[in-house]
Amino acid sequence: MSDDRQQILALDVAPADAEAVAGRLRTFLRDRQFAVPHPDAIDPVPPNTSKIGMPLPADLIGPGFTAEPYGSDRPDYNPQWSFIYVHVPHDEDHRVWFLGDSTSPSNCRYCGTEFEHDPFWAAFNEWLDGPEPTLTCVNCGKSALMGDQDTSGSIVVSPVGIVLSGDGWDLVPELLGALRTDFGGRWCWVSYHP
Repeated sequence: MSDDRQQILALDVAPADAEAVAGRLRTFLRDRQFAVPHPDAIDPVPPNTSKIGMPLPADLIGPGFTAEPYGSDRPDYNPQWSFIYVHVPHDEDHRVWFLGDSTSPSNCRYCGTEFEHDPFWAAFNEWLDGPEPTLTCVNCGKSALMGDQDTSGSIVVSPVGIVLSGDGWDLVPELLGALRTDFGGRWCWVSYHP
């Protein structure tokens, strides 16, 4: 099992509503069989928690996905390594979700150009203290909110997220689609690779 995680993040949930949304999300994931409760399922090395080294309870990745977790066809695959759970960071410092050591500015969602470092980080610092800013691409001139850009290798602010084990990479598009279509709201993905 690796320490990599796939993080699916809510972009339009107020911090005061995070626990209520998390409860609805857990029900949604289980009703769709994306998540199956299991007494021994945990994330042994969770990201975005103030309790470093403390495992968090999780569910197993369920049969509701049309794709399979990466590597599930290997003979040494253990399904208990494939987990999914909803996480609400309980302090402001941990509402920041990022790639890891190689976190960089997002890429433009329209043309794929990476945003310039200084303006990106200035905008991100604004987001920490207030509403989500808009980024405009210097290459194509198109604009979108920070969380609506390609955030897969970047950083966002969110009060609630769904965390999948690193082998959940192939499940991300289906989960994002189901959330956007059937659960509602704005969602993004940030891969975590410490």
